[in-house]
Amino acid sequence: MDSDKLNRHGWGESTQVRSPVTATIHIETEPSGPAYIAPDGIGLTHQSLAEALAEPGFSIADAKAFARNAHAAGVVKHYGRSRADKLTAHLYRADAALALAVMFRASEAGFASPGVRKAIGEAVQRAFTDDELPGGMKREDAPRSAGILVLVLYATGQRNYVLDLAFFKKPGERRPVVAARIRQEVDGISGGTRFPDATDALELRSSWTCHLDPVIAHLTRPKAKVH
Repeated sequence: MDSDKLNRHGWGESTQVRSPVTATIHIETEPSGPAYIAPDGIGLTHQSLAEALAEPGFSIADAKAFARNAHAAGVVKHYGRSRADKLTAHLYRADAALALAVMFRASEAGFASPGVRKAIGEAVQRAFTDDELPGGMKREDAPRSAGILVLVLYATGQRNYVLDLAFFKKPGERRPVVAARIRQEVDGISGGTRFPDATDALELRSSWTCHLDPVIAHLTRPKAKVH
C-alpha cells in the first residue's frame, strides 16, 4: 500500500483521493427481521453489544467482558445511563459496537495494546473535523462520527470500507505512535478520514488493514428467531 495515500488524505481532500459518498443519505432497505445493530442504533447495553459481537469461539459472556473492559479503559464511550436497569447502566450508540468489533479483530491479529485500542476507538467514534466531511456535506448534516456514517452508508448498499491501523516512529523513541483512520476504496481511488495531524512529521513504519464490510455484516445480521 502506498504510504502517502495511506497517511495524508481525507474525503475529497486531494484531486487524486476523492470521496465516493454523497452529501445526502437515504436509507432504503428491504424489510427484514430486527438486526442486532441498527445503523443509527442507540440505547445499546453491554448485553446487546455482546450479543452482536458474539460468534463461534467468542461467546456472549466473553464479548460482554470484552466490552466492559474496553469501557473501563476509556476506549469506547457511553452517551448516557439507563434509568430502568441499574445493572446495565451505560448506554452506547452503534459506533461503539463497530469500534469493539474492530478491536477484537485487531486482537486476533496480535494488535491488542492499549495504544491500538485507543487509536481504533478514536478513529471510529470521534467527530469529523471540517476538512474530513464528505464532499458537499454540511456540518449540521454530518453523522456524529465516521463509524456512524459508514454504518448508515453500508445500509444503503455502499461497500469497500476499511480501517487502517498505522504505526509511526517518533525520533529517539522506541515505542511507536499508533493511529487509525477509516476510508472507502472505489475503483482504486480512496477517500476517508485523516490520521491525526501530529503524525504528519513522523515516519510511517508499518500498517494493518481491517476490512469493515464483513465486520458490519456480522453486526447488522438479523436476530435469530425464537420459537
